[in-house]
Amino acid sequence: MVWIDGTYDMVAVQEEAKYGGTSGVQFGPVDVVKYAEAFGARGLMIRAPEEVAPVLRRGLNIPGPVIVGVHVDYRDNHKLFEMAGAGHAY
Repeated sequence: MVWIDGTYDMVAVQEEAKYGGTSGVQFGPVDVVKYAEAFGARGLMIRAPEEVAPVLRRGLNIPGPVIVGVHVDYRDNHKLFEMAGAGHAY
């Protein structure tokens, strides 16, 4: 499973916190289905929350390697790091 957001956002959040800026974390859109197919694998996409279970089931029934892409939104990651830094256990 590949989480797609066009960046290395988890790295960006940490770079921002530690260095006050980011570097080398933006890479734009990637078509994981075509990427998988270029290497002889099967590519599937999850486009809506209700597709998670059916797409994963479908992927598990395909022989050989399967890459499943899903778009994610990391805009609230800074809140997660703030809570973790404040001693919250999650």
